[in-house]
Amino acid sequence: MPKLKTIYETEAEIPEGYSELYQERGGRFELTGIEGVKTQADIDRIQGALTKERGDHKVTKDELTTVKTSLGDVDPTTIPATLEELTEARARLATLTAEGKLDETKIQDQITAAVTRAVGPVKRDLDAAQRQIEAERKKTLEKEAENATLQSNIKRDKIRSAIRDAAIAAKVLPTAIDDAVLVGETMFELTDAGTLVTKNDASVTPGLDPKEWAKDMMERRPHWWPPSQGGGAGGGRGENLTGKGNPWSREGWNVTAQGAKVRELGAEKAAELAGRVGAKLGDTKPPVKAA
Repeated sequence: MPKLKTIYETEAEIPEGYSELYQERGGRFELTGIEGVKTQADIDRIQGALTKERGDHKVTKDELTTVKTSLGDVDPTTIPATLEELTEARARLATLTAEGKLDETKIQDQITAAVTRAVGPVKRDLDAAQRQIEAERKKTLEKEAENATLQSNIKRDKIRSAIRDAAIAAKVLPTAIDDAVLVGETMFELTDAGTLVTKNDASVTPGLDPKEWAKDMMERRPHWWPPSQGGGAGGGRGENLTGKGNPWSREGWNVTAQGAKVRELGAEKAAELAGRVGAKLGDTKPPVKAA
């Protein structure tokens, strides 16, 4: 199977037999036929939406600043009833003063009520603007979280893909590929330059690329490889699988060494090693006849 790109500039560039997995978007062909795969175009669209949300957020903040400034200056255009009510209040004050019936408490109450009625609409607008800012801030945070999750998934998929390719190239057993990917993805990180290397704090030599890591793991995880390649089942160490080098053989029977082999190779590989000499895990004595 060819290595597929997430985006091709023209349909002709798509490998033969895979065109149905692509869809034309904006003049280019994007990989859409595999569930869960995200392209750079997906990231760009989310980033664009995030930029727009931030722009809208700034516009609203500017409008709120204008409203606050107008309120502080008592702008007549925002409180149109103020002048009329204050004029009426002055006229009543003058009449009462002339008649000797001035009640300062009532006049103050009337003025307070007039100001409250005038300021009320502005306060409601201010509260509404504040709620809008909070709503837009929440949407911005959600977009940022979505973008961070997408970036994390793309990074994880890149690491897994590189480890899988390296394991296949190193001839790791098909049944051990998933285990190699699971172990390897915790050991690698992406540098600022976009290269993949083992971490300084990983339980493996730091600074290795995936291919070098696979070679290093032959000693640490020998059961990932066939006996003739890995460090397990005697591979590469000159051990005799049917003679004294096999702790399950009649000549080399050794319960302590058997336990060490199980810990080293895992139960499946150890059982295979025992089976080569006609024994099985858990036997309490050597096979009757050497295989």
